[in-house]
Amino acid sequence: MSTPKPACIDALREAADRLGESPTKAQYEALGLTPASGTIIRQLGGWNEAKRAAELETYRSTGSKAEPKPDDVDLPEEKQWVELSVDQRWHYRNREWNAERSRRRRTRLRAWVNERKRTRGCRYCGRNNPAQLDFHHRDSDEKGMAIGEMVTYGYGTDSLREEMKKCDVLCANCHRRAHHEPTKGHRRRWVYEQKRTSDGCSRCSEADPRCLEFHHVQGQKRATVARLLANGQSIETIEAEIEKCEILCANCHRQHHHEPPTPADCSPEHDNHK
Repeated sequence: MSTPKPACIDALREAADRLGESPTKAQYEALGLTPASGTIIRQLGGWNEAKRAAELETYRSTGSKAEPKPDDVDLPEEKQWVELSVDQRWHYRNREWNAERSRRRRTRLRAWVNERKRTRGCRYCGRNNPAQLDFHHRDSDEKGMAIGEMVTYGYGTDSLREEMKKCDVLCANCHRRAHHEPTKGHRRRWVYEQKRTSDGCSRCSEADPRCLEFHHVQGQKRATVARLLANGQSIETIEAEIEKCEILCANCHRQHHHEPPTPADCSPEHDNHK
């Protein structure tokens, strides 16, 4: 999937914020941000064109030549350094650094998104634990992309804010209720009945079968119950998998698997590669 133009613009604005000035291509590359400069040039038609789109000051280009391949850069046998694009050379030269910086950027964005969830809380029940909250698009026709997916692709806060305007914040349980449709198919109805006749969530008082999930606690996990259903497995196979599980509501299941970002990962200054 190609990098969208808004993500390129957001990255340029982030670079300008960090530098306190409109970034040259060399300054941008030194920051280790993503997408790479070559991607921005390709998507927006040039470096100055990209900066104009980001409403940043432009400078006259002085051009650039490919430097010799660094000794510590490994290339696949079929690749030649001089034949690579600017984008490709940057990728191979900064592969580990880029991956780590991208991970930190996503972590910072998730922390930023979590704070917006906490502030708004669930529209229906008021719950404000970000581990249990989702952004739910009020109108699916206006949905550009899921907020979590936007974070994964590196969209900046300006784009995220615009998409959030289309959403309500719902806890995972309320989100399940909002999207629930009548259960179809013999196997799915059977699984739903196991939830309905259970004692509900083993960690809270939630008993609505629409909100309940199977959480593996023993034995070797073959697959999630949802995956077994999607793959058309027999009721006998599904029942054997359910026996390895306890029942949790979606909120408690989220909380169980939640790993909050560390303060170090959320800090733009934290960089072991500097």
